[in-house]
Amino acid sequence: MADGLLQSIIQLEKRIQTEAAAEHARAKEWQQRELAAMESSFAAVLTAEKERGRQMLAVKKAELKNKGAALESASSAWCQRLLDLNDATLQDALKQHLAAILPGGDHDHPHGQS
Repeated sequence: MADGLLQSIIQLEKRIQTEAAAEHARAKEWQQRELAAMESSFAAVLTAEKERGRQMLAVKKAELKNKGAALESASSAWCQRLLDLNDATLQDALKQHLAAILPGGDHDHPHGQS
C-alpha cells in the first residue's frame, strides 16, 4: 500500500508539474499578445502625434507668414509716409530737436548780447 500511495503521489506531482508548465506557456503567450497589442497601439499613437505636430507646424508657419506680410506692409507704408514728408516739415522738426539739444535756446548769443 505504501508503494501504491507513493506512486500516486509521484503521478500527482508529475501532473501538477505538467499543468504548471502548460499554464506558464499560456501566460507567456498571453504576455506576448498583450505586448504586441501595446506596441501596435503605441505605434498608432506615435503616428497620430507626429501628424498632429506636422499640422500644428503648418498652421504656425502660415500664421507667421501672414504676420510677417502684415509687418512688411505696415513698414512699407510707414517708409512711404516718411518719403512723402516735405522739406519744410522736416526743417521744422529739425529746428525743434536742435533747440532741445543745443545750449542757449533760440537766440544766437549767450547772456542776451546781440
